[in-house]
Amino acid sequence: MIAVEGVKMAQPQWIRMNREQAGRVLNQLSSRDDALVFSRDATEVAWRSLAFFSNYRLCRLTNYATMPTFTMTYLTDGTEYIALDGTANPIYTADEKDPLLLTEENVLPYIEFFFSHVQGSEGEVFLIRDPGKMPFLDSFTDAQQQGVMQNFKPVGVTFDAHRGAYRIEATLHYGGVLMSAAIIVMKDGKISFEDQHLLLSGIHFPDSPYGRNWIEG
Repeated sequence: MIAVEGVKMAQPQWIRMNREQAGRVLNQLSSRDDALVFSRDATEVAWRSLAFFSNYRLCRLTNYATMPTFTMTYLTDGTEYIALDGTANPIYTADEKDPLLLTEENVLPYIEFFFSHVQGSEGEVFLIRDPGKMPFLDSFTDAQQQGVMQNFKPVGVTFDAHRGAYRIEATLHYGGVLMSAAIIVMKDGKISFEDQHLLLSGIHFPDSPYGRNWIEG
């Protein structure tokens, strides 16, 4: 097993498109049956590469003409735009169209990308690499902070050749609790959970950890 110990690959930065490039994206999206209205003069279009895809990348549209601002994120190969809607289906669709290039080095970024765009029935899943850098840690009581530190289990990555899957043992925050779990990632990108155990309850984030760019920075 590879112990990760809080080390993470540097995430690619969002790159803002110029006006001409943004206009082409807006033109492509305006012809869709499910097209949303974005102000051409007040919409920022940015993209970010993804290490586990060959052809798809993230495209983010932020409309500053509304208050609060309105954002949509897509997976795109430059021609097709797959809207991320909080479910796993759009990601799995992209996985089928552009087979994943998963390795022991990028399977964790894939999981974090997946969790940041897919919600469970009890809200968002957040993988904790380093408890000392956990979002909103300073909003917890001293007893809760101590509990987080004592119950944290380091991330470990292994590849199960028999199943053809990666197994990531980790500490997760989900639904106001900390739990340990094994995250199973198949080579086609499908994700499931095994061996879930409650570690600590009553740990509620006051806001989304992804809204503050803890992953996508």
